[in-house]
Amino acid sequence: MNFLLDTNHWSYLQRRHEGVMRQIRALPADSKLYMPVIAQAELLAGVETVVSGRRKDELRALYEETIERAAEVLPIDSRVAVEFAQIYSQLRQAGRPIGTNDIWIAATARVHDATLATSDPDFGSVPKLRLVDWTK
Repeated sequence: MNFLLDTNHWSYLQRRHEGVMRQIRALPADSKLYMPVIAQAELLAGVETVVSGRRKDELRALYEETIERAAEVLPIDSRVAVEFAQIYSQLRQAGRPIGTNDIWIAATARVHDATLATSDPDFGSVPKLRLVDWTK
């Protein structure tokens, strides 16, 4: 089984969250961890918003360590864009909109048939999206 980690789970991994670390260690050898390019951008934005100094260096090092754990950073392509439009429309029609970045992440997970690891309850509104929360 393959997993796409939401930004919050990559952040938990950086902080060595016990539950997340335990779940990753327990994955079968053929499982892969993917990072959506949106999560990559959000993590980098977190690094760049720190003015400078030791904390910025620490965050940059954590980012580099985290990115190495991803089997692949998954891009936004035409298939993901089509899926995004479907999810966006479904959620609006249901009166349950979520953030744009979250829709991109959900679309990426659905296109790549990956289970989304997240602690964000908003993703529960997305149809046909497999979810797991490793923080529990």
